[in-house]
Amino acid sequence: MDLFSVLAACVTLSGSAPDQDAVISEAACEIAADQYQSRLQRLTLTSNDRDAIGRVAFAEAANQGDSGLAGVVYTLVNRLISGRFGGTVTDIVNAPHQFEPVQAVGGWRHLPALAPGQRARVNTIINLALDGRLPDPTHGALFFQNPAVVAKREAAGAVSKGLTHFGGVAPSAVIQDHAFYAAVNDVATLKAQAPVRVTATRREPAKGWDIYGTAQEQALAEALVWDIFASGGAGDAVLMDDSGPH
Repeated sequence: MDLFSVLAACVTLSGSAPDQDAVISEAACEIAADQYQSRLQRLTLTSNDRDAIGRVAFAEAANQGDSGLAGVVYTLVNRLISGRFGGTVTDIVNAPHQFEPVQAVGGWRHLPALAPGQRARVNTIINLALDGRLPDPTHGALFFQNPAVVAKREAAGAVSKGLTHFGGVAPSAVIQDHAFYAAVNDVATLKAQAPVRVTATRREPAKGWDIYGTAQEQALAEALVWDIFASGGAGDAVLMDDSGPH
């Protein structure tokens, strides 16, 4: 099993009682987690890479709050670490039939440029991730979708039948409107998983004297204004729960 197949199998062990018949051992999961962190912290992202990741993250999750942005960022980073989706960030985000906003405009460079506040939000997520201070809320996801939107399209015959949840695969995490998946080809293993929902709290409106809070609200408002690809969602910004996913 490759690293991400191991990580996907390890999600089934999370929070469950020891099982002698488990697909993989807790010791193997610990080794895989260490290998993942090692690869993550060895990544070097150029300013161009960060720009691409940021534009795609906002195009996909501008209305999903900070945790939703982190989920998309980590999915892109995980694809880079895995090596199964391309050798560069550009290869990954421009790959055919992968990221709908990118496909719609003909490449990530045609997505709207980020405002300074938006760039700062994405760079903070990336920096915390590479420093090992922001655990992956998706649990090693390589795929994500908005199941409600996909189900509507499936019912209308606009997408392949069975595409919702990739044919019945249980998510490794659910963050607001998006479901994230550690794998989609090992259905037997993943169907046994219970979704992991990330706890988030809604932001309180900034006080009139709170310059920093007001600036954050303005950055979010700018994101929502240009998010022409959004099909509905929570809309309010959320803060990651430092205690981790539940």
